[in-house]
Amino acid sequence: MQPRHAEPPAHTAQPGAPEKGDKLGELRKLIEDEKKKRMDIIREVKAARNKLQYKIADKASISQLSEISKSRTKNLGFLRKRKEQLEFRIATEAFTLEAEKDLIRKKNGVEAELEEALKSYRLRRKLEFIEKDIVDIGKRIDELEAKIKESDKKLDELYSNMRAITGEARRAQRSDRPRQPREQKKPAEISIADIAIMKDKKGDKGKESELDESVLN
Repeated sequence: MQPRHAEPPAHTAQPGAPEKGDKLGELRKLIEDEKKKRMDIIREVKAARNKLQYKIADKASISQLSEISKSRTKNLGFLRKRKEQLEFRIATEAFTLEAEKDLIRKKNGVEAELEEALKSYRLRRKLEFIEKDIVDIGKRIDELEAKIKESDKKLDELYSNMRAITGEARRAQRSDRPRQPREQKKPAEISIADIAIMKDKKGDKGKESELDESVLN
């Protein structure tokens, strides 16, 4: 997951506005700290997801072994009791050598079954721990993803504050510039010669109209 925030263009504080410059510096520091914190959380999420995948695979393999040896676990209590009985008989009763050897063989057989039952029991216990780990890791991932959303919201607010300050500084910079007065168009000056030419043209038009009338009559 990559950071989704784009930084606004950097703004150099103008002389005469030290407070805004200090505020921008504080905001940049807060943004960098928050981005670092966010990246640390993202790395932790990735590590947790990898661990979760490992636990799920481990659970699948152990579940198969546990299912195969499930019936042996049921005999655990019986096998322990049987072993104790044989050990007690061998220790307290008098047997012929052949009878004692037979009891020892039976005890060894019970011990072998007991060991298999204990393996099955350990597998089931391990499976329980793995299932608990999977639940805990899932909860941890949810917590971390919630923290990422909180960090996104905080970064959005910080960037919004920065844009507001930089925009305000630009507006202030524009307002400080001296305004150039607009050039007003002066009314065209008409010389005496121009007036004379205009009158001549008007007089020529009058003569032309008189000539037209004479021709028509």
